[in-house]
Amino acid sequence: MNLSICPKCKGNLEKVIYEKIEVNRCCQCRGIWFDSLEAEQLKNIKDSETIDLGNFQEESPSESLQNKVNCPRCQVPMLKIFDFDKYPLWYETCVECHGIWFDAGEFQQFKHNFQQKGYLAQAMKILRF
Repeated sequence: MNLSICPKCKGNLEKVIYEKIEVNRCCQCRGIWFDSLEAEQLKNIKDSETIDLGNFQEESPSESLQNKVNCPRCQVPMLKIFDFDKYPLWYETCVECHGIWFDAGEFQQFKHNFQQKGYLAQAMKILRF
């Protein structure tokens, strides 16, 4: 299915390709739609956060939970997910197609939550994990 309408602001979605992975970014609010596993793949690719043109703005729990957002692919209501790692953020995921919607700036935070730092990261690099 061709995605064309933003689930948040109803703006147009444009195709963005990074390292042969195609995502859909809103031309107005700059949110990004990732099909199943695309965010997982991109978070491990160097500089992939450059596809996210937004500035992260943490939402309050009441703001995050009050608005229903439908999946741009399936049109079913998406689940709100709270990632409370290093950088807490709310994002939406579809229970049908397993796609993920990140508001502008959220993919950058999502990726930073999974970057390893310190002694553990150095040990894993040496041991080639």
